[in-house]
Amino acid sequence: MISILLFQHNRKKDIRVISITNPPAMRSIILLCAFILFAWRLSSTNLKEAIASKLVTVEMTGSNYDSIPPSMGADGFKPKMQMTVSNLSDHPVALDLDPGYMLEADEPGYQAMLLTQSVDIKLNPREKKKDFLYAMCTELTKSGPGSSLHYQVAGKAKPALLQMALFIASKKFLVHAAQEAVWSISDDLPVMSITDKNHAVTDALQKEAASIKGLHIDELKREYDKRKSTILAEFNTNRVDRNIPFVVEDSAVVSAGYYNQSGQLMWPVYTNVLLRAGKHSIRYNPFPVAYTGQRYTFKVIKDGAVYKEYNFRQ
Repeated sequence: MISILLFQHNRKKDIRVISITNPPAMRSIILLCAFILFAWRLSSTNLKEAIASKLVTVEMTGSNYDSIPPSMGADGFKPKMQMTVSNLSDHPVALDLDPGYMLEADEPGYQAMLLTQSVDIKLNPREKKKDFLYAMCTELTKSGPGSSLHYQVAGKAKPALLQMALFIASKKFLVHAAQEAVWSISDDLPVMSITDKNHAVTDALQKEAASIKGLHIDELKREYDKRKSTILAEFNTNRVDRNIPFVVEDSAVVSAGYYNQSGQLMWPVYTNVLLRAGKHSIRYNPFPVAYTGQRYTFKVIKDGAVYKEYNFRQ
């Protein structure tokens, strides 16, 4: 027999005792209690603390884009980080990590990453799981993460970056404009450079970035509108270098082409052309019809290094 105390909250507080002698009911109560105890034992642990206490090990690198599931990055923005978590214990564990933590590279010269999603992982005893993470670069002039570059979970970001990370996570903005918004905070990229094909996303990210930086979005828009006609005129006249001259001292391998916002080659003009000593030039069209309404970059790469780079937005 199982006795249960029931507390009723009304004008006259009383206690009632119910005795259960029915075997099926008794089994249900026992299972319920066992479930509650299990859930209590599996309370979530901060991933950083779990690593420090050697409860788990984590291998974190930049993403191997070939292995990302098609369901991730459907809008063209894929998760930049991946991690494999191993449970070292003989009991289940639940792990979490809030948006706003910094992920730092083991090697110098690479961007620290800002986590822009919540992490929730449950592992059985001795289980290992792999997952992809959405995170944003925070150092515009440094290289991005690669699948051979290892990262560690560091502390939480400084207040301004933390606020932007929480905003991006709350809105689930998995788009390049969110990356631009982070760079606006970390590297002072102009607020009006934050753009997305969805105007609502653009407005939301611009307003949040302006607010964090203590700027007035309406004033920024008015200033931008005044300058826009001048900028377009500058882009569409001879002030744009449509013919790129350069000199080769001995010999050089040269490539040139159009790249998207993620740095991926869209349209090659030259591919690893060997040029002898002398004067050379590359003629190109700054405004291809195929890229109307888009943002893109034209790059000339000489002996593996960027020689010239022009950014355009039609």
